[in-house]
Amino acid sequence: MRTHLTKKFIYPNIMIVGLLMGLVSCGEKGFIDYASNSDIKLTLEYEGHEFLTDGIGEVELYTAIDGDTAHFVSASGDSELIKARFYGVDTPESTGKVQEYGKAASNFTKEKLTNANENGTIVLSSPFFEYREPETDSTGGRYLSLIWINEEKENAPIDELKCLNLMLVQEGFSWVKNLSEIPEYVETFTLAEQQARDYKLNLFSGEPDPLFNYGDYVDVSLLELKKAVEESLKDPNYINPYDGENVRIQGTVAGYADHILYLQGFFDEETGSTNPEGEWAGINIFTGMSSTPSRFTTKNNYIQLCGVAEDSENFGFQITGVYSFPRVDINTNENDGKVIYTSDTIDDSLKVHDFTYAPTELKSEQFECLFSPVNLTEEVVVTGGYDGEDSITLYIEDKNGNELDYNVYIPFVYRPVPDDPTLAYRTYEDFVGKSFNVTGAIYNFHKTRSGNVNYQLIPVDSESFALVS
Repeated sequence: MRTHLTKKFIYPNIMIVGLLMGLVSCGEKGFIDYASNSDIKLTLEYEGHEFLTDGIGEVELYTAIDGDTAHFVSASGDSELIKARFYGVDTPESTGKVQEYGKAASNFTKEKLTNANENGTIVLSSPFFEYREPETDSTGGRYLSLIWINEEKENAPIDELKCLNLMLVQEGFSWVKNLSEIPEYVETFTLAEQQARDYKLNLFSGEPDPLFNYGDYVDVSLLELKKAVEESLKDPNYINPYDGENVRIQGTVAGYADHILYLQGFFDEETGSTNPEGEWAGINIFTGMSSTPSRFTTKNNYIQLCGVAEDSENFGFQITGVYSFPRVDINTNENDGKVIYTSDTIDDSLKVHDFTYAPTELKSEQFECLFSPVNLTEEVVVTGGYDGEDSITLYIEDKNGNELDYNVYIPFVYRPVPDDPTLAYRTYEDFVGKSFNVTGAIYNFHKTRSGNVNYQLIPVDSESFALVS
């Protein structure tokens, strides 16, 4: 699954939005601060308890994903990742697809959680009034949660914690969703939403979202995007000119794994390359958590997609908010995704290029093969790693014992013997000491919590990281 980066954020736009909301809240007679003044307060003590066992506990922010999803770790030092889906709320989307006020809601949540993480307290609780194990949402991977924060005081007492779920509703960043587990809160949440509607706050304003791109799609080449990504990786202060732009791109499908689609293309001097010999370029597209039609994920299909280019703090630069993945090949809109050439009709000049290296030849910041499939000429040996929530990261070296500049990221259930569906490797320890051949794994990168950039090979299936011994 996806890898994530640090917990430090800067959001100048949301500071302005927050100031304007504060003026409305203070200046409009009768506005009720339900999050501060209501009876919705945490009723269970959190000290001495852990969320994963008791359904309540103090946590630290790992990363904020969007308006109603964030990842945490226990404040006691347990490194297990807690993926939280905020209970009772539903903010506009800002990741897989992008909706009006989705970015604003995401910024609001990130700012509140970051302030509380750096200066105050964050407590996570299940939507129950008793100590019990938490429950997951329909995906099975995210815990239904109420998030309680104090942005100024560490180890804040429970009566000084505010419910972030309610704050999102109150400020007009979210609709109220199912509250069946906490019927005592229904009235307050409903009144808070109605007040946001009455005051025409944010998604209830009837006004255009200043952070949403309403413009037409701009045709951008994969090479232009690649150059911007290179500069971003070389210089953390570089501002990507395509960030937030609606873009239309074309390229050949190079791989698909973990809801990420990789496109590739070749460019010579006539098509924008400054290299006399030409160069390859690629990009990654987050397709969202729903299924993507196979014709858009088949290697060597040449396709067109429209989406939003986003320089994400969590995932690096990517294309998201894809306009459409039509189930059938009937295009009624110029911004629909479409297959231009299938793998059996594509010209040889457009087919995917697999890069080939000896293990030690592949170096970090080797941008020529970024987002592209890579074959290693010699086997690699797994020396260690760590287990994620639904992924495994492996440390590797070559057969001569040379440590490599990259790791291997497994985002699926690994089956060492393709013909034996009963055998699976489910922890990094299953891989340690064994040798593997790498063929067609995608070369990618992720940013760590500390802000460093780690490079990785992502197999698209078990056969692209094949067990040797």
